[in-house]
Amino acid sequence: MKRLACVIALLTALGVGAETALASGFSLQLTSPRLVVGQPAILHANGTIPVEDIGFPYWFSLDAIPTSVTKTCPEDAFEGSQLANSTGGSIIVLTQSERPDGNGDFSIPVGVTPTAPGSLLLCGYTDDGAASTLAVAQLIVNIHKSSASRIAGEAASGVRSCRALLDRPAPCIRDVVKHANGECRRLKSPRSRKQCLRGVRRAAR
Repeated sequence: MKRLACVIALLTALGVGAETALASGFSLQLTSPRLVVGQPAILHANGTIPVEDIGFPYWFSLDAIPTSVTKTCPEDAFEGSQLANSTGGSIIVLTQSERPDGNGDFSIPVGVTPTAPGSLLLCGYTDDGAASTLAVAQLIVNIHKSSASRIAGEAASGVRSCRALLDRPAPCIRDVVKHANGECRRLKSPRSRKQCLRGVRRAAR
């Protein structure tokens, strides 16, 4: 058990999810790049369908559940969507056809744009469109603050400290803002630079 836990932890760190096959010949796995607030990204669901079954329709769904609620996906696709809906999570993919090649392999790209930092449990499912869930994949992802948000947040914290600790905070605030603006201007994206500078201005008010 200890070795299995270490393997799962390593896969999570690499952005690769654990998989559970509930029917012979079916598999499903989730992979994710580093996720940052406001930056579009593509997840991938990769799996297999038994060659003898590739003529039948099978469906993929993907749910996101806060890890504060659970860190283990339900084995039933309907339970997964119900948990996501009722606990502040979301249904990322309601139902999408799995289209395997001649060997039964398929890959589905899933576009996401995170809106807030935090930790989420992603639960992917293969089902038959009726009552049977045939494979489950799970992956815990950590959504990071954007660099612009981090810099603006640090500036806000610095400004609060200046005002709380000093009788004459103005020089201290100017130094904090000057440093934060310098970091903003080093950001590569024009959009991020603008967002960062706007956040620093708000922090200084």
